[in-house]
Amino acid sequence: MKDILTGILKGLIGRRGFLKLVGKAALSASALSLFGPKRREARATVFPSGSTEVLLKKGLVVDGTGKKSFTGNLLIKGNKIAAVTTDTVKTSGKVIDCTGKVISPGIIDMHSHMDWYLPIEGHPEMKTPFTAQGVTTFVAGNCGYGVAGFRKDSTTMDKVRFGTQGLYEIGWDTMEEYFSYIKKVGMSHNLVNLAGHGTTRASMRGFEASPLNDDEMTELLTHLETAMDQGAYGVSFGLQYEPGIFATLDEIGKIARLIKKKDKILTVHMKAYSSLSGTYPLKLFGTPHNLLGIEDMINVARETGVRMELSHLIFVGKRTWKTVDEGLTMIDDAISEGLDVKFDTYSYHCGTSIINVFFPEWFLAKVPEAYEDRKLMRRLKRDIFLMESLLGFGYKQIQITDAKCEELEKYNGMFLYDIAKERNMSQFENFIDFARKSNGIARVLNHRYTNLKIVEELMRHPASLFMTDASPVLEGVQNPGCYGCFPRFFQIARDNNVISLEEAVYKMSGAARERFNIKDRGILAKGLAADVLVFDEKGIKDNNTITDTDRAPSGIEAVFMNGVQVMKEGVVDDSINAGVVVS
Repeated sequence: MKDILTGILKGLIGRRGFLKLVGKAALSASALSLFGPKRREARATVFPSGSTEVLLKKGLVVDGTGKKSFTGNLLIKGNKIAAVTTDTVKTSGKVIDCTGKVISPGIIDMHSHMDWYLPIEGHPEMKTPFTAQGVTTFVAGNCGYGVAGFRKDSTTMDKVRFGTQGLYEIGWDTMEEYFSYIKKVGMSHNLVNLAGHGTTRASMRGFEASPLNDDEMTELLTHLETAMDQGAYGVSFGLQYEPGIFATLDEIGKIARLIKKKDKILTVHMKAYSSLSGTYPLKLFGTPHNLLGIEDMINVARETGVRMELSHLIFVGKRTWKTVDEGLTMIDDAISEGLDVKFDTYSYHCGTSIINVFFPEWFLAKVPEAYEDRKLMRRLKRDIFLMESLLGFGYKQIQITDAKCEELEKYNGMFLYDIAKERNMSQFENFIDFARKSNGIARVLNHRYTNLKIVEELMRHPASLFMTDASPVLEGVQNPGCYGCFPRFFQIARDNNVISLEEAVYKMSGAARERFNIKDRGILAKGLAADVLVFDEKGIKDNNTITDTDRAPSGIEAVFMNGVQVMKEGVVDDSINAGVVVS
C-alpha cells in the first residue's frame, strides 16, 4: 500500500515535487529530534551477503592497471575476486554473459564529499545516482570539510557544516565514532576518508580570522593526528573557504609535515582558481592568482616532502583559460624535480560550490558585521566588478542550485543575472542578498569553469585523476556530476579519441588506489575486494543537459560492491547497503 500511495503522489506532483515534499518531511522529523538527547543511537542495518559465486563470462577485462585489455572471465566468491583469467572457469553459481561488454573495477570517486551524506537515513536517492554511474568507493572529506576530528564539547559546532543541516545530528567527535555510526546505519558505498583542516579548526574557534597561537596549533595537530591514527588517509585543506582561507603558510606547513610523518596524503582546494581572485592582492598586471595558488602549494610540497593532490584543477573565467599551459608546466616541473604532486579533474565545464567562495579574505574575516559597513561594501562591489570585467566570469555564470533560504528557494535553478532582473535589484544587491540570507551557504553551480578543449587536455595529462566533486541536494537543481561525470569521461575519451579505454579506467580506479595507498580494491586481481563494473563501451554516455541535470546515464549494466550485486540491468537496488569503511 505504501508503494502504491508513493506512486500516486509522484504522479500528481512530479518527481521533483515529491522529493521536495519528502525533504521537508525529513527536516521536520529532524527538528523534532532536537528535543531529544544530543547523541541518539544509530539503528542497525543488515545487508545481504550476495551470491556465493558469480561468474562474469567472456567480457573485455580492463583490470585498472592501465595494461592492455583482454577477453576473459572474472569469478566472484563471497566478497572477493577469486579469479581473473582467460581460461575457462567452472562454477555452480550464477553466470552472467558479458560478451561485448567491459568488465572493470568499480570506480573510485577520488574527490568526494559524500562522507557528509552517508549518515542520512531515508533518502537513498541522494546516493544511488553515484552507483548508477559505476561508483563503488568515495574518497571523501575534501576541501577542508572533514566530517569528524572535532574538539570535544565544542561551542562552535554551528560553524561545522556542509549543507546537510537538519538531516541528522552530528553525534560524534572522533573519526572512530563517525565510522562506528555509519557502519550501524548501513553504508551505500565504500568510504576512504580524509580529516578536514577547516572543520576541525572551526570546531575549535569558529571562523576567527587571527593566526593560531601555540596552544591552538598543538591542539589542531593533535586532532588531525588522532583522526589519521583512527583511519583517515590524510588531511584536506579548503583555502578559499572559512576558516581555511585564514590559515597562514606556516600553519599549512606544520600540518603538511605531520601528514608526511604519518605517510599520508594532503589534498588541497587552493587559494585561487582564476587569474584574479579575492584571496590574493588585486594587481592588474601581476602573476595570475591561480598560478600563485599552484606555486604556493608546490612550495609546501618542496619544503615538507608531503604527497600532494591539487584538488579539482580548473581555470575559472574565459580570460583565465590562457594560463592552462603555464599551470600544467608548473606541475610538470615540480614532478620532474621529484615532488609527489598530482591533480584531479571532472568532465564538465561547471562545478559546485557555496556562494561565500566569491568573497575575499578581508571581507569574510569581518562577516556578518561587514554587511553593515558601507566602506567595506563599496570596496567589495568594486573588486567583484573588476573580477567580473577582467575574468569573463560573473553573475551570468552563477546558477543557484539550492538557496538555503525558504524566501529565495523559488529561484533555484536560475542564474543570478536573471534573478536580479526578475527581482528588480542590482546585480550586486541581489548577490549580497543571497549570501546574507543563506549565511553564505547557498549552493551554486558555476559555469565557464573550463571548456571541452581544456577538459580533454586535463584528461590526457599523466598526472590527472578523475572524480566528481559532486554533492546531491534534496531541493533545487542537481549537479550533473552526481549522475553522469564518469560516463561522460568514457564518452569524451571514446568519441574524441582523447585517451584509451585502458587509461580512462586506470584514471578512475587503479590510479586512485596508488595515490591513496588503498590496499584491497581499485584493480581486478585475485584476492581483492569484488568491486566490479560491467558496461557497454560503445553505448556508455552522459544524458544530462544544461537544464536537465539529473538524468541517468546509458550503458552501465551491472555493479558489484564487495561481491554484492547492487545494480542489475541498469537498475540500482537502493535497499542494499554493501559498503564498508576501507581501512
